[in-house]
Amino acid sequence: MTPALLRPPGRLRLAAAALSCALAGLAIEACSRKVVTATAPTPAANAAVSPAAPARAAEGGYELKPAEQAAVDAFLRQNPNLRVATDDDHRRAAESDDVEGLYGVYHPYFVRGDDNDDGLLDFVLGFVRRDSDRDTPWFSVVVFEGTPDGRFAPGGFLERDISLADGDLSVDRDAIVVTPDVSDDVARRYRWDPARQRHVFVRDDATEEPASPPSQI
Repeated sequence: MTPALLRPPGRLRLAAAALSCALAGLAIEACSRKVVTATAPTPAANAAVSPAAPARAAEGGYELKPAEQAAVDAFLRQNPNLRVATDDDHRRAAESDDVEGLYGVYHPYFVRGDDNDDGLLDFVLGFVRRDSDRDTPWFSVVVFEGTPDGRFAPGGFLERDISLADGDLSVDRDAIVVTPDVSDDVARRYRWDPARQRHVFVRDDATEEPASPPSQI
């Protein structure tokens, strides 16, 4: 057999070898891709799951008036990390049952009243951080002041990130009362300060100064 007849089979063997290498490379790449796809975590597995809780005023379970609902929804748009606190966020106690029996309707985190003595109806509402643990929710207390046009000023924080699962909110005449635990007598009171145009903390043991100094004999 002449050398000329041996060359074509040699080229064919080289082409076959190259094709075999190419196919092997594709197989390795396919296997690598399959392993990565199988071991890589899916986005859903790592995504934070938002708590199933009301993020709009209408879902809080309160019979809010349209102006109140509009004010709360506007506040939530500005504070998307919060949700409306509901009756279910409250751990019931015997004292809660007493209040409910006395007033008929008892919402621990929602109360109306004229808390700044301007003759207009205001309301106070509790909010909960959406990233809070169910067993230890963190509350914020927000005041919505009524305006002469029947609306409400933007909500203002009275307290932030407090423990209130065992407590409630109330309005005592012109004071907002934050009670951390309804089974205790300890409460924090806030009154409107016209000079500062905001609510200020009032110490329970504070004594008022006399209107004028006592006369001297």
